[in-house]
Amino acid sequence: MTSENFKKQFLPHAEKLYALAFRLLGNKAEASDAVQDTYLKLWNKRNELEIRNTEAFCVTLVKNICLDILRKRRRNKSLLDSEQAATEHIINKQIEIHYDWIQMQKLIKQLPLLQQQLIVMRHVKEYTMAEIAKQTGLSEANVRTTLSRARKLLREKFEK
Repeated sequence: MTSENFKKQFLPHAEKLYALAFRLLGNKAEASDAVQDTYLKLWNKRNELEIRNTEAFCVTLVKNICLDILRKRRRNKSLLDSEQAATEHIINKQIEIHYDWIQMQKLIKQLPLLQQQLIVMRHVKEYTMAEIAKQTGLSEANVRTTLSRARKLLREKFEK
């Protein structure tokens, strides 16, 4: 098929194809791209096609291209929605952790001084029981007992 025959056969349908694409996609740029893709596919297959009703064939082709665009748009939207939901969940979790940490700091300050020091040494500075015992002059058993009591108090107060 020559380019002149192609123009005579397919180009008269351009406005109708654009109107259909715009109605399906609701976007001028995407509608224009869909019509362009339609003509590109027609041109590439021009010597292989035996079409009886060119208008119906073009309408079907542009409709299928638009449906592909809509499917892709839906897939991308669902990916974005799931990414946004995951991000919001992470942010909410971080806010919750930060709030809990602030609450815990306030509760630690309400403990007796020795318990405060032991909690900080063990859980903030991550000292071993032996290191804490050495620095405080307490036995390891005494450190464990005092820490256990401090944790119990913190748990009770935190749950309230």
